[in-house]
Amino acid sequence: MKLEWSRPRKVLLGVLLLASTPAAADGPAREYVVKAAFLYNFTQFVTWPNNTYSSADAPFVVAVLGDDPFDGALEEAMQGKTAEDRPIVVKHFASTDEMGPCQVLFVPQSQDSELPALFGKLGTIPVLTVGESEQFLPAGGGIRFLLEDNRIRFEISPAATDAARLKVSAKLMKLARIYQR
Repeated sequence: MKLEWSRPRKVLLGVLLLASTPAAADGPAREYVVKAAFLYNFTQFVTWPNNTYSSADAPFVVAVLGDDPFDGALEEAMQGKTAEDRPIVVKHFASTDEMGPCQVLFVPQSQDSELPALFGKLGTIPVLTVGESEQFLPAGGGIRFLLEDNRIRFEISPAATDAARLKVSAKLMKLARIYQR
């Protein structure tokens, strides 16, 4: 009997494998390769509202705020991929003032001082915010990466994703630690 795997199951398997991969195997570069892969997988398990895009041919934008810790790993992870049947484009915003439309926004720990301005600006705009500091979820972030037993894990704030009008799949929620304010 041949085992058939659907695309969502393959992606979910990839998330599970990444969750069990040591994060610090090769230092910080490896950590951000893993985080970039997680970011792509998040795009496959979250649904954005129909009115999210400015036009029918607008790309799906994954962005980084401030300094880019990925060193090209994010572009590599997203190259040739799609989300919501749209090509994924990676953008970099130097500050919240320069921020443009995006569907996923990664906020490195170095941007913690920008969190109040960021979440004040976003309001209920449907953006999946992903960060890595302990202050991120209490400030209003959607998903936070954390290091646990030398592995990258993540926690989700349902209140924040609901406020952004995002639907997170039950499969992704099962893999996450749930953050409650």
